[in-house]
Amino acid sequence: MRKWSIMLTAVTAAAVVLSGCGNNNNGGGNTAENNGANAPAANNGANAPANDAGTDNGGDKPASGEVVTIRTSISDGELSKEQIAEFEKEHPNIKIQIDAVDATKLAAQLATGDAPDVIRLSGVFDLPGYVIKGIALDLTDRMNTSTVIKQDDLLPISNVYRFDGKTVGTGPVYGLPKDWSNDYAIFYNKKLFDAAGVPVPDASKPLTWPEVMDLAKKLTIKDGDKIKQYGLAANEWGKTEPNFNNLLQYLLSAGVNISSDDNSSVDFNKPEVKDYINMWVDAVKSNVGPNSVNNDQTSGGDLFFKDQVAMIIDGYWYSGAIRSNEGAKTHLADYGMLPTPIAPNGARVAPTGGATGAIINKASKHPDEAWTFYEWFFGGKPADDRASTGWGLPAFKSKMELLPKESDFDKQVNTVLQDEQNYTGQYLNVNPYLAGGGWAIFDKYVQPLYFGKSNIDEAVAGMTKDANVAIQEAKDAVDSQ
Repeated sequence: MRKWSIMLTAVTAAAVVLSGCGNNNNGGGNTAENNGANAPAANNGANAPANDAGTDNGGDKPASGEVVTIRTSISDGELSKEQIAEFEKEHPNIKIQIDAVDATKLAAQLATGDAPDVIRLSGVFDLPGYVIKGIALDLTDRMNTSTVIKQDDLLPISNVYRFDGKTVGTGPVYGLPKDWSNDYAIFYNKKLFDAAGVPVPDASKPLTWPEVMDLAKKLTIKDGDKIKQYGLAANEWGKTEPNFNNLLQYLLSAGVNISSDDNSSVDFNKPEVKDYINMWVDAVKSNVGPNSVNNDQTSGGDLFFKDQVAMIIDGYWYSGAIRSNEGAKTHLADYGMLPTPIAPNGARVAPTGGATGAIINKASKHPDEAWTFYEWFFGGKPADDRASTGWGLPAFKSKMELLPKESDFDKQVNTVLQDEQNYTGQYLNVNPYLAGGGWAIFDKYVQPLYFGKSNIDEAVAGMTKDANVAIQEAKDAVDSQ
């Protein structure tokens, strides 16, 4: 889930630049490239896009009986052949075609006006950029009148697909999450706590991040220079090192935003940013997980399922990975979830780190048929099927009862989840112009700290400089339209 969101943020960043290179009218007359009507003013990012949900988008109306093909970048792992056949049987006038894309291909398609009708993306990191560029169709009226997607049944997380040109969570609606998680929670393996002689923390209250790091050190077991057991994995796919997304969760809890009010600049030179980086650099040097210093290339997920790391930072969706793992499923009671940690003296927040979903391409020639598919995929039987697997949380209150709840593991996770839901209404403060550049820029300047080749003041100064250059370039690209 989070790996996809990282890749997709790169799409947004590339799209902001590349879409200026081509004519994106694709047969439609109401696009930002033609008149800029739906893009916020680039000088302040604060103007809400015009509500275009009631328009036909300049698209071609199909002749009576004509079969329309709707292309989507939703993957075949999320939309099966059987589901497509089921939809097409119910809607004989609509064919669904999965268009497999990577960041480069999608950016090129957006630049030439040949992108899919329904575009998969991360609500947290990608949606604002697509709205600012005028790519996302305003779905507010369609959502409000839908008999499938009922507004009073939506959880607060659905608002992550609202954007007023400045703030995520307010303004017009551009989509829905397919699924989501409290992505900065922690899963643990009790066997490894026992091996270290450390009690599992009380799951009814969150730890602070410094407490997590202290716990990770206690859970790390060494035999001379050899590490027998790590304390912490930062994610399921990479190393135990600080990352940009986790920083944003820490800052949200601390009540700090590195972006200016109009999103025209960022400033990493904040005490809380330095505290976060110093905390994680110490964790790297303490070898609580695989990192660039010890050069362990084993992913956090592999270590977790090999009983070689006691904790992993991941959201509810990871319970699906645990349930389906052949080794773990035989002793599920050894696993559990702890609530999302907070910054020292910070507020409790349990934000999603992705909220994978989709938008309808404003340049689609067939927005009505695209909406028919969208409504079915996000609110119909596929949504029920997704919820019942436990690989993510639904966007609907009524579908929460479909989550797995048979085993003691399920019951423990659901108990923590019920409490966590009270703190999921805030979203990471993502600069819509910085997009995917945040992670790479952050990495560039934090990595030398592990090896003593830089200091914290140099690092935050470099991040700030490079990020503001990237923001200005993105704003200039929007202004040039």
